Amino acid sequence: MPLPLRTERLVIRPYRETDATPLHEVFGSPEVMKWTPSAPSKDVAETAQRLARTMAFTARQPPGLGLWALELRDSAEFLGQVGLFPVEGKGPDVEVAYELSPRVWGHGYATEAARALVDYGLTLQGPGRFYNLDLIVYARERTVG
Repeated sequence: MPLPLRTERLVIRPYRETDATPLHEVFGSPEVMKWTPSAPSKDVAETAQRLARTMAFTARQPPGLGLWALELRDSAEFLGQVGLFPVEGKGPDVEVAYELSPRVWGHGYATEAARALVDYGLTLQGPGRFYNLDLIVYARERTVG
């Protein structure tokens, strides 16, 4: 099941360079970034640099792992970033990662995306693919799960 992944309301797709401006709403938010090891981006140019590093990181991952854009299926409105990410960057455990714009919190998007990513991750198991697929979800909201 290659990207893009589609759920009832969402699309998980590879990043595009043009995502820097809407992604700044996420990476520039102190509310979001307090849950990550990075400080908020100061401006769109800094977010564009982070996006380029994120895209390069994803390109180095085994197929099925990486960080991707999340958008609404009906309108293509950009919501944030999600992905399957090797814990501490090296695995073998895999984290379900998500950072969404605060304006869309409370609509169940993180839960819906996380469920789709878990299902997707489980389809990737196979000989030599993962030692195990222990998915760790770091809840940014108590309702995610």
